[in-house]
This record gives sequence, C-alpha cells and structure tokens, in this order.
Amino acid sequence: MASPSPPQSSSARAQALRYPHQIASRLDQLLPECSVALGQACREAPDLVPYRIRQALNRALTPALVPDVVTALLNLPRAELTYSRHVLHADPLGRFTVVALVWASGQFSPVHAHYTWCAFRVLSGVLTETHYAWDAAAGHAYPFNSIPRSAGQSVCGHAGLELIHRLGNASPDDPLPAVSLHVYGVDSERVSTHVNRVLASVQRVG
Repeated sequence: MASPSPPQSSSARAQALRYPHQIASRLDQLLPECSVALGQACREAPDLVPYRIRQALNRALTPALVPDVVTALLNLPRAELTYSRHVLHADPLGRFTVVALVWASGQFSPVHAHYTWCAFRVLSGVLTETHYAWDAAAGHAYPFNSIPRSAGQSVCGHAGLELIHRLGNASPDDPLPAVSLHVYGVDSERVSTHVNRVLASVQRVG
C-alpha cells in the first residue's frame, strides 16, 4: 500500500494557486522536458540564472527537434505590422515565461534594456542585434556595434542598463520570417509590461 503524500504547506498551496488562469503550455508539447529544466535553472544563485536558462534552452533545442518547432511556430497566427509574440509557457510559480517571436523582414524591436533577466536563442533565419551604451548625462543610448545572430546562436543577460539592444530581421532576401525563443524572469501576467525598458536612442556624432 502506498504511503500517503505529506500534507502540503499553506505557503506551497498559495504558490500553486498564485496563477490560477494558466496559459496551456505549448512549450511542453513541442519540447517536453524543457520547462522542467528551466524551472531547475531558476533554483540557481541569481547571478547564474540567466546562464543556466541559456544552457537549458540549448540542451532542449536539439538539431533534430528545431525544424518541427519552427514549423509549428510559423503556423501560428501572425501580426502584419510588427513582429509576432506567442506565449508558449507560463511557469506555475511565476518565475519565468517562455515566448516565441516571429520576425518578418524589416521588423524590429524598440531599443530597450530589461527589467528582468532574459535569455534567447535564434531558431531560424538571422536576427541583427545592435548593442547600445547608456549615456546617463544625456539620457540617451548610443549604438556601438551590430552582430548577426544566426540560427543556433543564443544570448543571455541580467536586468539593468548593462545590456541595451535592439533585435530585428534585417534580411531583405529571405522569404521566411526569422524565429526566436525567449525566456524572461517574470510571470506571464506581466510579460507585456515588466520585460522591456524602452529607451531613447540617438546616433553619436563625431
């Protein structure tokens, strides 16, 4: 006879019920072990979490699985005037949200830093990532380099002004959109408001 499960503490019950209206996890359908690995990465020391999240993404997104994941994401409805965002997984404890972004040619994010840690991996196509430096006195960010991020490349960073960037699909000749997978350290209810810290930017003169 199996022994009964230990009673759940009130704090554990409160955590489990924190987000009662969960978004069904498309991530678990596409990458069955990925959400568990991401949850384990969140248990690391805060300084290590983005790096462990990035490692978990890279382990889950094997070459054999990526084509099917990309096909599934490209079959989802897409916006016409901006890049499309699809929430794939809402962590039951509110520690992170997984979002897929689909970028048609010429679609870019605003220049932004992050209110939270983040990690992303390019699944298909090429994204251009432009980095910016923050000038506190002027209240502007200035671009200082641009890097092509090809399929298979991944990036992570902490919250704050150390990582200011702009992402987008600058490839005019590719008929297919670029696809990327992003993990943010906020619950799904705040992913639209507590991820990107949009900043003013100007070209440095001289």
